[in-house]
Amino acid sequence: MKNWLYNIGLGGVFVAILITLSYFGLDYYTRHGDAIIVPSVLKMKPFEAEEKLSALGLRMKINDTVYIDNMKPGVIVEQSPTAEEDVKTDRVIYVIVNATSRPRVGMPKLTDCSLNLAKALIKNAGLVLGTVSREYAEYGNNLVTAQRVGGRSIEAGEKVLKGTVVDITIIDSEMSPNNDSTSMIDPVQGEAEDE
Repeated sequence: MKNWLYNIGLGGVFVAILITLSYFGLDYYTRHGDAIIVPSVLKMKPFEAEEKLSALGLRMKINDTVYIDNMKPGVIVEQSPTAEEDVKTDRVIYVIVNATSRPRVGMPKLTDCSLNLAKALIKNAGLVLGTVSREYAEYGNNLVTAQRVGGRSIEAGEKVLKGTVVDITIIDSEMSPNNDSTSMIDPVQGEAEDE
């Protein structure tokens, strides 16, 4: 019986020592209370941001590249964790950089689509709707019959720079069949103006 109580007491002391060491050791191991406030590196070039972060004991990794036309090329447009967050030393800050050039996108197939669908396809592809010309046909009102870039006809799938202006021709069955002039539609207003 005496041996049994001795073993329980020794086990209890061992558990108490283990809990105490874990409590204080965990604080040391996780650097509890040791935090760095993340600075904003948005709109900075990656090399500038890396210098700024490494001076604070942080690391940087470029996670992705996107193209945003109203931002300067080659600057950071997003960071994670965001500015003003508390992090530990040696933490990696992931950034997304704006591309230095406009990417190429495939031209969508606009012919045989309605005007509204063509507008949506152009916008989704990152292109810009230019001039909308009208021509008379008996059937197919507002159906796109031609797509052009820079005055030349362009096929679906051809690569063009993002932001390229695309001109289209649509059928207007309400137009006079004897009208030789092509009417233009303001892409923003949607109102016709005769040439």
